[in-house]
Amino acid sequence: MEREQQEALGIKFDKVMPALLLPKNQTVFPLKKQSKLTGWPLDVPETLPLLNSNPNKSEPPFPEESFVWKSYDTLAPETMGHFEWMVCYDPIKVVNTKVNIGFHHQGLEKLLEKKDWQQVLQLVDKIHLGAAPSYGIAWAKTLEDLLRIKLPERAQAIRIVALELARIAEHLTVMHEIAFTLKLDEHRQFINAREKIYELMEKFCGRRQGLSIARIGGIKEDLPHGWIIEYQAVCDIVSKTLRIIHRSLFSQQKFRDQLSRGTVSAQTALEWGVSGPAMRAAGLNFDLRKSQPFYFYQDIDFDIPVGINGTAYERYLIRYEEIFQSFRITTQVIDNLPLGEIMNADYDKDFMGVKDYLSSLDFPKGWHYTGLESPNGEAGFLVMFNDSSSPYRVKIKTPSFPLVQALPHFIYGIQEDQLMVYLTSLGIRQFELDR
Repeated sequence: MEREQQEALGIKFDKVMPALLLPKNQTVFPLKKQSKLTGWPLDVPETLPLLNSNPNKSEPPFPEESFVWKSYDTLAPETMGHFEWMVCYDPIKVVNTKVNIGFHHQGLEKLLEKKDWQQVLQLVDKIHLGAAPSYGIAWAKTLEDLLRIKLPERAQAIRIVALELARIAEHLTVMHEIAFTLKLDEHRQFINAREKIYELMEKFCGRRQGLSIARIGGIKEDLPHGWIIEYQAVCDIVSKTLRIIHRSLFSQQKFRDQLSRGTVSAQTALEWGVSGPAMRAAGLNFDLRKSQPFYFYQDIDFDIPVGINGTAYERYLIRYEEIFQSFRITTQVIDNLPLGEIMNADYDKDFMGVKDYLSSLDFPKGWHYTGLESPNGEAGFLVMFNDSSSPYRVKIKTPSFPLVQALPHFIYGIQEDQLMVYLTSLGIRQFELDR
């Protein structure tokens, strides 16, 4: 956090820290209102500096002289294109690491300050395409909470359906990536199952990943005729397929061995702000759908799966169980789907009509935060208004950023050939990380 404040706002601390998202030796602080934004010269990236100390000196039975540092750039398969990092090995396992991010930084938080609320909805979906409804609904919910906009009950129910389908699709994606990294044939079956979820989303809103599904005051599309019957068929097929895949994976010694190391304590996950499946796998029973329920979540019967040691295998199991819980949630919502409109009457207008209506409102000044449980953890927006309907300042909270901060703890003690599968099991997404 201090590194980001130093480079974005020019705040000085006791010591100069390396850049986080922006080029080094910058002279412009982009989040300062009086700053004039310019481009940066293209520099040839330098080799990452070596760490001079090891935080786990007493743990390995090997002297530090035997430690070997290896550098992985964004083209290395071990980084999956997300970041650049250096990993320190003793002769057997990982003992330290240093991560360098910012290679996909878009300046999204600054860009949102110049957009009105409707335009922002089109941009925030791209933070994580695999969970697009999560960010779109979180942004719409921020405005609705701020202005106390009453959401029709049917729109609330359909938003829950969209959130849970996106959760299922993202969990299937991560499980596919785990199986693909281990070169197991089951990865194709995960893709086939995800394809059925995407087909449901496409028939629902016209876009496979649920892009632009949220609207301020409601939802873009109502459930089409016959969609519920198709959902029930897909639910049965995907649930049956998942159980078969899981039994097949669990019977393979390679799958169990590769995912069984790298334990993370609940205290470590809590200290680093980790959320989502990675936190629950470490033994923390926390989910915003239970702790801060919104829409109808408080009336829905579902369970939160929790692990013990925080291994990659437990993260896989958490995602596996959450898929069935998401089907359970969606089925209950559909069985009790309210009647009525899907848009608040004041916002059921064309784009310019909603824009003019929002411009006529007095936005409360000060900071306001709204978050919800996305597939990989807590996602939300911290916004501040001044005198217009465009936000004065925006801060995006994503689950990937804390995961990368805590990465040295997640991969400590694993072997080099396990790096990719452990990174995959965390579900880190590049645009969530760099924003």
